[in-house]
Amino acid sequence: MPKRAYGLIRDIVERLGGSMTYEREGHRYGAWVIKVGESNVTIEAGGDGSFPELDRLYVPRVPDPKGWDDYLDELVPDAETKLLSMLGSSSSGRLETISDEEIKEIARIIERTKWKFAWTYARTYPHEYTTRALCRPEDHARLIECIERYGIVERFGRSRRKYFYFQERKYWHMGDPYSEDPEERPDVINRAWVDVRRHAENVKHRWTAEEVELQMRLWEIQLEKATGRSRSDAKR
Repeated sequence: MPKRAYGLIRDIVERLGGSMTYEREGHRYGAWVIKVGESNVTIEAGGDGSFPELDRLYVPRVPDPKGWDDYLDELVPDAETKLLSMLGSSSSGRLETISDEEIKEIARIIERTKWKFAWTYARTYPHEYTTRALCRPEDHARLIECIERYGIVERFGRSRRKYFYFQERKYWHMGDPYSEDPEERPDVINRAWVDVRRHAENVKHRWTAEEVELQMRLWEIQLEKATGRSRSDAKR
């Protein structure tokens, strides 16, 4: 058994600077309240005291699991993506988890999309980007939809942005997808590693090893200032 209930899920939440607390008052059977950025979701227990939405993020130990004891203390692949999709969907009044089929579909879209490294921000906030011109129109629209549907709102500097966390990266767009003015709708879609140090792969062919090592530390510091999230949280 784990040292604390849903410990692996709580590790994900805390690494992203959020919180996951159990509340008994105001809930018939108790509930877990998860908060990341400005998004939050309340997951109520069933009559048997179980939390099916959370249990399904773990690997089952039996073919037809009924409760917590029927699961291993091991997360399924893409548990983080599924968990954060619940947070994003809850902000619009619904609670849904991104399906395995959607995960495969989105992974294919991302794989065939052309991404460019934003050298303008190489010394500050490293990331990659794509545009309508660099990918299929339907793929561009689908990524925007995922950001809007499953993204969670977080602070970055003085602004608030919606981030879609997917397979160790976060994705966000620049624009208003609901604007009547086509010029204001998103064209650029950005992505960055959650562990910002991994962008060393983008620059190591141009910079010396010493420069890369120093820059990785600077990236962490700058990201901490922009998001208010400590480096130790981001790396846990």
